[in-house]
Amino acid sequence: MKLSGHNTFVDSLFAVTRCVQQVTRALLLILLSLAPVTGTADNASHTEQRIKTAFLYNFSRFVVWPDAALRDRTEFSLCTLGNTLFKEQLDTLNGKTVHSKTLVIKRFSKPEDILGCQLVFIGQTDRFDETLWMLKEQPVLTVSDTPAFTEKGGMIQFKLVDNKVRFRINVDAARTAGLEISSKLLSLAISVTGSR
Repeated sequence: MKLSGHNTFVDSLFAVTRCVQQVTRALLLILLSLAPVTGTADNASHTEQRIKTAFLYNFSRFVVWPDAALRDRTEFSLCTLGNTLFKEQLDTLNGKTVHSKTLVIKRFSKPEDILGCQLVFIGQTDRFDETLWMLKEQPVLTVSDTPAFTEKGGMIQFKLVDNKVRFRINVDAARTAGLEISSKLLSLAISVTGSR
């Protein structure tokens, strides 16, 4: 009987710990969405990329991938495609843990190379439409700061609003790819396309 009571206590403790971690992550997302991008042009750009990097990491934690997409992997690949401003900021995420996997940063120039990624930030590329078409039903979270990204079938689009980094979400695009976006993330979006 003592062992059973001990297990119940431990289970309760783990449940409370998970709840605190979820609340902490939600608060971090809220704080990031309120942080202004100000200062000199170089400093503002650096701050913007730092905030976007933090968002990318939190997107990976607030999105659920199909079991089959992660089951046999030891790594969670956060990739970039094309030209991006992400440099040393993104590298700070290397080695963190996401969904019990080790997060690794990979950079690619060809769309066909990103099929093994779980999250892709799409920068400037002359194969933009081809990339979205190729990933349409793949369990890959697509993110970009390209205008009208969510209208074109992308999942999350960064947008500067009053000098703050905000984001838009296309729920239908995520669902088509088998991804589930948490309600916490949806509540922070400036707009949500599709049915919740």
